[in-house]
Amino acid sequence: MAARKKTRKSAPKARKPRAKAARSQPNLIENVQQIWLAGMGAIAKAQKEGPAAFQEAVAEGLKLLTRSRSGAEQMIRDAFDAAQDSVQSRIGSARDQATETWDNLEALFQSRVHKALQQLGVPSGEEIRLLNQRVAELNESVKALSARPARGRARAKKQPARKRVRRKTRAA
Repeated sequence: MAARKKTRKSAPKARKPRAKAARSQPNLIENVQQIWLAGMGAIAKAQKEGPAAFQEAVAEGLKLLTRSRSGAEQMIRDAFDAAQDSVQSRIGSARDQATETWDNLEALFQSRVHKALQQLGVPSGEEIRLLNQRVAELNESVKALSARPARGRARAKKQPARKRVRRKTRAA
C-alpha cells in the first residue's frame, strides 16, 4: 500500500488566531487598563470612606453578634428545658418504682407477720372484735339477771312478816 502524504492544513488555521490576537491586542490592553483603574478607584474610595465603612462593618458585626447570641441563648434554653424534662421524667419513673417496691415489701412484711401470729395462736383483729362483742352481750345479760332478783327481794320485804314458831326439840 502506498503511504499517504500528510498535508498540513493546520498551519493556515494557526495564522488566523495570530491575526485575531494582533487585532484584539488593543482591546486586551484597554480591558487590563480598565481593571487596573477600577482597582485603583476602589483603593482610593476605601481610603476616603474607610473610617465610615469600618464603622458600618462594626455596626453590622454587632447586629450579627446580637442575633447569633439570642439564637444561641434560645438554643441553650431549649436544650436546658429538654434536659430538665428528661430528668423530671426519670425522677418520676424512679419514684414510681421505689413506691411500688416499698408497697411490695410492706405487703410481704404484713403477710409474714400475720402468718407468724397465726402460728403463735394470737387472735386476729376480727376474732378480738367478735370476742369484745360477745363480752358486751354477756355483760348486758348479767346486768339484766342481777336486776331481777333485786326487785324480787324488795317485794318480799314489803309483805308482813310471818311468825316463826319454835319447836322444841326432844331430848332423849
